[in-house]
Amino acid sequence: MLRVASCLLLALAACGPSKDLTKGVVDDSTPPDVPRESGGKADGVDHTVAINVQSPHPYSNRMNQVFAVPLADLPSCATDARLHFRVLRTEADYDHVAVEPVGADPQWFDGTHDDTWTEWFPLASDHVDVRLDTDSSITRHGFEIDTIEWDGAPAGCPQVRFPPCAADQIDLAPTPGTCECPAVPQCAPLADVVVRFETAIGRNHHARHTLGARAFDTHPGPTDALVTTEIGTVDLARVRSFVRRAAADGLLATGGYDRAVTPGAQRDELAFQVGGLDVHFVAEAGQHDPEVQALIADFEALFACDAGGGLACGTGFSCSDGACVEDAGCVCPAQFDPVCGVNGRTFSNACHAGCANIAVAHAGACGITGDSCGTLFGLPCQDGYRCRYDASVFEAPFPDAGGACVATNYCDAPGDCTHLAHPAVLGSWACEANACAWKAGAPWKPVTNGRFETAHPYANGTSVWKQVYLPAEAQALRLVTASFALERDYDYLEVWTYQAGAWVRVARYTGTQGPGGEEFAGRYHYLRFVSDSSIVDQGFRVDAEWR
Repeated sequence: MLRVASCLLLALAACGPSKDLTKGVVDDSTPPDVPRESGGKADGVDHTVAINVQSPHPYSNRMNQVFAVPLADLPSCATDARLHFRVLRTEADYDHVAVEPVGADPQWFDGTHDDTWTEWFPLASDHVDVRLDTDSSITRHGFEIDTIEWDGAPAGCPQVRFPPCAADQIDLAPTPGTCECPAVPQCAPLADVVVRFETAIGRNHHARHTLGARAFDTHPGPTDALVTTEIGTVDLARVRSFVRRAAADGLLATGGYDRAVTPGAQRDELAFQVGGLDVHFVAEAGQHDPEVQALIADFEALFACDAGGGLACGTGFSCSDGACVEDAGCVCPAQFDPVCGVNGRTFSNACHAGCANIAVAHAGACGITGDSCGTLFGLPCQDGYRCRYDASVFEAPFPDAGGACVATNYCDAPGDCTHLAHPAVLGSWACEANACAWKAGAPWKPVTNGRFETAHPYANGTSVWKQVYLPAEAQALRLVTASFALERDYDYLEVWTYQAGAWVRVARYTGTQGPGGEEFAGRYHYLRFVSDSSIVDQGFRVDAEWR
């Protein structure tokens, strides 16, 4: 530590080994990151906060600059923290990054340390300083800090360990907030818990409910009066987990909601009666809050008696097409004339749907436009259709998410069309009236913040990367050259593309021959400018475009 500090106060070159200034030697590192949509970098993913603090790229010679990393947004109970360097690249032994927490020793880094965490430091200020100190020659990319992880626990909580609820009880207490003390369990008898889900279109009502493990079905009878039948038992452990999730998320403490329903539309109601609470969530089908919609999907799964379901048919009932059907008085012909029930399941004929007390949504198998898909049942769409979970969302956003089937050429935006084949002519996808259309000869579009430019003239011993990640609907990248002048065969502009799980250098330009309209397929790219130890030119400016 003393040696490094002395180097920073005196001439760095006099403290470290001599520099290798061999002509033509340039930084040979690969791009600093791999494409990823999301994902934490530490074990405590619930204790991380995203940030964005970066040095210049490349940094300059003779720098001594401090970058403040804000800590004020950390929870009030946080006591310690550490920083994550997504990228950290300096000239080894000569250019240094120092993390300088208040009340703790600085931490020093030099060389290449991508995907690196600092040591933990105490939180004694609303920020932590990160200092970049450089010598008189050779620069690199610098650093990018993208995450803070914190540690700590609520203060002043009673030193009491509350006993958990018994196996035949359910805890109704919401999960405490980040800096709240542990909650006292609110135990209610599981056998008394009632969960009910009802659908209604006009006067046609259908409901299912559980009382403990007992399962009931309510449907219109011969005189249109509602008839309730006990059809079997459901997995009590799943009921317990289901209700506990609703309580932990705080839904039972909200009092529910009652939203207007468009005349003629289906009305969905999910209700809980437990421990003195009577909570109802009412909305038009498909318009519930995501947390409630997920609970509805899980509750519906309890009433499936086939694979993945939680229902065991009682005496006098047998499982048919996923539903418990009365054995007596409901004999259907062995005729395959499929119909789609309002529960999203296909029945072999309308008789079987009637025996299961399921209203028919339409003739033919389920899985066409408007039918339910996904959910815990994994309801499929037919060939020529796909499941749409939300605007431009065609992959399940969470396990057991539910959506609606749409035609395979349905779109909310042009990027929704990239899975389709198109004519072998230059062009791009357009989305017109929610239908994909291939437009020949579509123009290239500028990449946001897609300009890459050196200093004029640039410096020796430089290595700097620019990330160019294209929109989801993009198919290719090209570079438009405004100016280009590098030392031929020694200084370069490189293009790297992510292919088959690895970065591949796909182009390299030097001298006065910059990019000339070449297309680089794929969404993920890096540009890199690298120069050797002597002789500079005026540099370049290029602009990235996509289509």
